[in-house]
Amino acid sequence: MNKMLHKQIERIKRKYPPEEFEERLLQTVSDSYENFEKVQKLRDRSIQLMSDELLALYKELKQKSEAYISTILGNIVDGLITCDLHGNVVTVNNAARAILNTCEEQAVGKSVVNFFSDTTSFEQLLPKLLDNQKEVMMQNSAQVAIPCELSVSKLDFYDVAYLIIFRNVTQRKEYEQTIIDEKEKAEKASKAKAEFLSVMSHEIRTPMNSIIGMANLLLDDEVNPEKQKFLDTLLFSSQHLLSLINDILDFNKIEAGKVEFERVNFDLRQLIEKILDTHRYRAHENNVNLNFSWDPGLSAQVVADPSRLNQILTNLISNAIKFTLKGSVKVLVKMVSETDAHQRIHFEVKDTGIGIPEDKLNVIFDSFSQSETYTTRKFGGTGLGLAITKQLVMLQGGEIQVTSRSGEGSSFYFELNIEKSKEKQHSIDRSDYLKELLDTKLSGLRILVAEDHPLNQVVIRKLLNKWNCDVDIVSDGDEALELIGQYSYDIVLMDLQMPNRDGFETTKAIRASGQPYQDIPIIALTASAFLEEKQRALAAGMNDFISKPFEPQSLLEKISKNFLEVGG
Repeated sequence: MNKMLHKQIERIKRKYPPEEFEERLLQTVSDSYENFEKVQKLRDRSIQLMSDELLALYKELKQKSEAYISTILGNIVDGLITCDLHGNVVTVNNAARAILNTCEEQAVGKSVVNFFSDTTSFEQLLPKLLDNQKEVMMQNSAQVAIPCELSVSKLDFYDVAYLIIFRNVTQRKEYEQTIIDEKEKAEKASKAKAEFLSVMSHEIRTPMNSIIGMANLLLDDEVNPEKQKFLDTLLFSSQHLLSLINDILDFNKIEAGKVEFERVNFDLRQLIEKILDTHRYRAHENNVNLNFSWDPGLSAQVVADPSRLNQILTNLISNAIKFTLKGSVKVLVKMVSETDAHQRIHFEVKDTGIGIPEDKLNVIFDSFSQSETYTTRKFGGTGLGLAITKQLVMLQGGEIQVTSRSGEGSSFYFELNIEKSKEKQHSIDRSDYLKELLDTKLSGLRILVAEDHPLNQVVIRKLLNKWNCDVDIVSDGDEALELIGQYSYDIVLMDLQMPNRDGFETTKAIRASGQPYQDIPIIALTASAFLEEKQRALAAGMNDFISKPFEPQSLLEKISKNFLEVGG
């Protein structure tokens, strides 16, 4: 700066005489100040213009930003409320105003507590909601309660301290309540159906027990060939009717998810041979050869549920015979693989019957389905057998499959992992074993029977007398308790549904009596086929359970087992 001033002074000295130096110097300084002021004004003006332009741009951007944010928040379907540190409303979006039935003037500046039911202060409300998503009851300007799903977040944005996001869940709650109501209706309907089936099962199976029992008793007597044929037809028709009833009951159990599987030691080969024996009469009527192939590498002694395997194979074999008017039905059982504890077994039932059209193979296992409508009319059946069979196989970890051609026969097959039995069982002839029981250990057995149905009383008395057993029969639980206190019985056959005192209460009274007979073997003898009934019977203190109608041999085995193992 000093150099520039010195240069200016030197220039004035050289240009003007000494007497004009001072005047010229002052004039130069004055001109410089004037120029400086002009430059300063120009700079200030430029700065002002730039500042005005920047301010206008800022205002424009702010307005656009606020409009943009306002548009977004205004169109969000959830309600948004912003509050200051004291819980006073700063902003409310369109959704919040609609849910709370309020306007901006009524909400802004007021305490947000006004929009919550049963809340006295913001300090009381805040800890419950901060950083949590909860269902709360809010209220609109008309004090109407509104269920809302709400969350609160803390902010630090100028005068905004909290952001409240909420949505009206009234419709969802109504929908949930509708689902609950419908579920309760469905459960009531299912319970009513189960109760109906239970009652119908009992009412149908009770007379069926009399019919089948009488037929079995008459078949044991010597009759002429014509009567023998009539009785065989009567027994077969009764058993067929019973199988239809059982199909309906089993289908209901599967639908309700109440199928359970027992673990019993038994001889698998003997079981299958017994099943085949029961079908030989029908096979002979249809001119069908019934064959059986057993893999010698298989262990016959297994642990599984014999009644369910019986049901599966009986369905497949009876179907094969029914749809084979002439030819053969073959049952094949062979090893797939094995370990020390298990063996994977392939079961197959092949026939040379009418077969199944290829386009029907995918529906053959559906409920109430058969390959053609005329099949039902011609051959009968409920259409439930294969559906039940498929479910029983699946519930044991297998999958049933079929190959077939129309007019050339069918092959149904499945594989199951079955546990090997560690118990060594001796293979004996069942009829010889039962005869030995009757002749030695069970002859003279004294049995108390509690049964209220007159025809069933006749059947059970004749059957037990035929086995040389002494029998007393009563019609209700009170009579049973009276007799059991007077006489010494070896075993009790107890009907479950009786007037006055039923079988459950009677058994509980016997077990709690403290008398010598309190441990007597008791077998439930009932027309019910439901698992719950069996569980109730065992829970009441009964030792075993047999459903009516029953095979005489099955009852004899139950009596033998429980008398010898429990009472004898």
